[in-house]
Amino acid sequence: MRTTCGDRRGSRIFIVCAALILLAAIFCPSSALDADIYIAENGSVFHAEVAVNDAESYEFNEPGMLGEKVPVEVSNISLVDESGADAAYEEKWNSISFEKGNYTVGFDQEFGNNDFRVLMDNPYNITLYLPDEYNVANPLLGMVSTGGSVNRSGDFTIISWKMKNYAEARFYDDLQEKMLLAFGSFWLVLVLIFLVPYLIVRRKTE
Repeated sequence: MRTTCGDRRGSRIFIVCAALILLAAIFCPSSALDADIYIAENGSVFHAEVAVNDAESYEFNEPGMLGEKVPVEVSNISLVDESGADAAYEEKWNSISFEKGNYTVGFDQEFGNNDFRVLMDNPYNITLYLPDEYNVANPLLGMVSTGGSVNRSGDFTIISWKMKNYAEARFYDDLQEKMLLAFGSFWLVLVLIFLVPYLIVRRKTE
């Protein structure tokens, strides 16, 4: 028995739809969660607010020298559910556990050398808020990891990464920039002191 034209058309439509769904799953993954990080004015502590979905625990880690997870101690932990109410959790050394669901985990973490780094378990939309006294524009002092976009808003420098597991930003203050300028000026003067007499002597000998 021959397949009717209508049946063949329906099969083709089904195949095309299935292919489109597969391509969408590959190239258009589900939207990332949000992680907002606020650097303190002293530049050595940040406060993070990290969204978690369908989770029952959260670990506090930072990236190691080889990009591996390194457990870290944090303070001022909070857990807020979707309604904005505080939720109960059990605290361990570098993690918390709670009833499975969607939450926002808040915590404070210390770091050093004005070098912020974070490693997430899944792709996140990461937003870093730097106080007005810090900057990342000078490439000799500051840096932003791949994918980060830098903008100014009010009293903050805002650095955003989309769909990233890892983010890093090294920042500096006005004093560090002035010290760099003074150091560079010193070496420039030193070079001129030795270079100018050499050029004068060489011209005379020629």
